[in-house]
Amino acid sequence: MGSETRSVRGPVMRGGGWLAVPRPRPEARMRLYCLPWAGAGVGVFRSWPEAFGPEIEVVPVALPGRERRLNEPPLGSVSAIADALVPLLFADIDRPYALYGHSMGALVAHQAACRLGELGAEPVRVVVSGSRAPHRPLRGPALHRLPTAEFLVAVRRLQPEHESALDGDELAELLLPTLRTDFAAGETHLDLRAGPLRCPLDALGGTDDPLVSRSDLLAWESRTAGAFRAVDLPGGHLFVVTEGDRVRSLIARALSTHLVA
Repeated sequence: MGSETRSVRGPVMRGGGWLAVPRPRPEARMRLYCLPWAGAGVGVFRSWPEAFGPEIEVVPVALPGRERRLNEPPLGSVSAIADALVPLLFADIDRPYALYGHSMGALVAHQAACRLGELGAEPVRVVVSGSRAPHRPLRGPALHRLPTAEFLVAVRRLQPEHESALDGDELAELLLPTLRTDFAAGETHLDLRAGPLRCPLDALGGTDDPLVSRSDLLAWESRTAGAFRAVDLPGGHLFVVTEGDRVRSLIARALSTHLVA
C-alpha cells in the first residue's frame, strides 16, 4: 500500500495524492473507489462514508486540476487518466474493492476496471451513473467546443451547483480549463474494444438527463459478462446530487451482497 499523509483538516491521502480517504477504516472488508464527474473533486464524496458503515472504506479519487491539485494541469482523455490512476490503484488494492463513477468518472471507472482485470485484480462490482456506455458515440453537439460564454451557460444548466462559482470572473477563469478539458475527455471517449468485465455492473440514469438516453444506459449491459442492472432515478444529469441518498443506498445494498461471509 502507498504511503499515507494527512492534512490538518483534510482527508488522509494515499497514492501520491491521488487517493483521498475522508474516513479511514483500516479494518474494512472492502473499498469503494469513487470517480467524480467533470470539474468535481473529492469534496462531492465527503458525506459518503456515513452511508456505507464500518465494513466499506470510501476512497474518492483526487484528479489533477481541482481542489488541492488546482495548480496541476487536468488530463485530457479518459485513457490518460487511467494511465496515471491504474498503477496507483493496483498498488493500493489489498482487499476486495468496487468502483463507482459518474459521467466522465463512469468512463474512467470502467476503463480502470478493465485494465485492473487484465492485471488479475478485477473489482467485485462496478457502478456507473450518468454516462453512455463507452462504445456509444456522443449524441448531439460537443459542449467542450462551444465558445466560452455558451459553454458556461451549458455547464450551469447541467450542473447547477457550479453556478455561483462560475458567476465570478476570477473563479470562472480558474475552473474553466479543467471543466472544458474534462468535458472533452468524456465527450470524445469511444472505446469499441473495452470489456467485457466478468463482475456485476450497475448502471444508474436520470429520467430527465439530456445527455444520456435510456438506450445509452442499457448499452452498458454489453460491457460485462456478469449480472447487469439498469436503474432509473428522477432528475437530470446530476441526479447523483439531487438523489444522493438513493444513489448511496443503492450502491450500499449492492455491495452488501459481496460482504456475506
